[in-house]
Amino acid sequence: MLVTSPLSRTLNTTPEKDSDYPAMGLVKNERYDLLRSYAMTSLLVMVIIGGLWGALFSNYLADSLLERDAEVSQAFLQSLTEVEGGPDVFRLGEPTRIVHQNEPAFDLPELVDHIATMPGVIRANLFSDDGKVLWSTQVELIGKRFDGNHDLEEALGGEIYFELKDVKEEQKAEYVKFGSEISRLVENYLPIWDVKNNKVVAVVEIYKVPKTLFDALESARNLVWASVVGATLFLYAALFWIVHRANNLIRYQQLCLVESETLVAVGEMASAVAHSIRNPLAVIRSSAELMAEEANEGRLVRESANDIIIEIDRVVQWVRELLIYSRPQGSTQFNVAYLDQILNQSLKGFKQVMKRNNVLINCRLGEDVPAIKGDAGLLEQMFNSILTNALESMPDGGTINAEIHHAKQENILQVSISDTGHGIPEDRLDTMFESCLTTKRHGLGIGMLMVKRIMDRHGGTISLSSRVGSGTTASIKFPVA
Repeated sequence: MLVTSPLSRTLNTTPEKDSDYPAMGLVKNERYDLLRSYAMTSLLVMVIIGGLWGALFSNYLADSLLERDAEVSQAFLQSLTEVEGGPDVFRLGEPTRIVHQNEPAFDLPELVDHIATMPGVIRANLFSDDGKVLWSTQVELIGKRFDGNHDLEEALGGEIYFELKDVKEEQKAEYVKFGSEISRLVENYLPIWDVKNNKVVAVVEIYKVPKTLFDALESARNLVWASVVGATLFLYAALFWIVHRANNLIRYQQLCLVESETLVAVGEMASAVAHSIRNPLAVIRSSAELMAEEANEGRLVRESANDIIIEIDRVVQWVRELLIYSRPQGSTQFNVAYLDQILNQSLKGFKQVMKRNNVLINCRLGEDVPAIKGDAGLLEQMFNSILTNALESMPDGGTINAEIHHAKQENILQVSISDTGHGIPEDRLDTMFESCLTTKRHGLGIGMLMVKRIMDRHGGTISLSSRVGSGTTASIKFPVA
């Protein structure tokens, strides 16, 4: 019969089948990157929306300016017609042909002179209410009709027609005469009204190149696109910042959840280990000490007994690390603590090990080191973990430098512990404080993580700097009480 322990139930959080993942929208071993997905998707969406909005708004603004220009031109022509004789000038039947400026035309010289000299006009046609050309800057068009001209029909119905045309795009035969210097122009069909009878009596078609209007259109479009681009970038940056913070918060909460689950598992394991093997280890250690004392002439027996004692001490150290690591965050009572005394005590505990491994110690603890608020036992365990790592990085001997400095302006204590060991590769330096990360043959892999947790509990910070072959330095900062 297979019995599942609470520890195994806690740790068994992995889906048994790959089919469990699609329900969450993920594939096994796939890690969803919220920030990257948002950055790509939102940028694409905002560019599309911004482009559409900019195009629509710039076109709307251009149409509004063109419509306003056409209305002003129509009002001018309407006033001009009233001055030149009113709508009756177009109701004389077939106007008398005359020679005007050496060209045959209908007898409308004053009116057409004003039309031809309107600002920006490069071509003009005057249509009667039945669609016949009464006058034109192109003499050969006078007297002709153009069927199927929907724009003219709309103007005869009372609508003002306006359109901005690209000469190069449309490539009409009539545009050739404008010359290569004209790239775009405005075409208008402007109705002339008989106000009393509420009827259109004539239509003026004009082609013009209004430089002032084109400059206004260009400025308006530049302003619209600059505003759209600026607003899009600002909105993207603001939302990206919000999502970035949310993503960091989610990651932090995930790490806290993983750490909490790890602590539950480690706590259960630590309690089981502490209660199950501490007493047998104490008995074994006592027996080994007695064996070493009684073996007066048996060198091999003494060495074996000492090895047993060393290994038992190592196991006891692991148990102590597990208990400290699994202790809840708020369960520690802080008192006044002196780092120089704690560090000195920790160094004394390694004195024999350093001597046996040919490791020298340079200690500069300073004078009048101020106190901090902390737990002396946790702090000593933290220094022990750092010193253990330093010693293991120097199997052939070396030097450990320990220093405490009081930064009075920042009101912090800076503790520096460095070694001359083999160092840490750069790609592993940022992961040294991750859970259960170790490359050692001995140990549980929670030493540096435990150091980080102890520093977090004391409101301090720790950082590592290292070069392969040159050693490692641990920089620790504590707020002064």
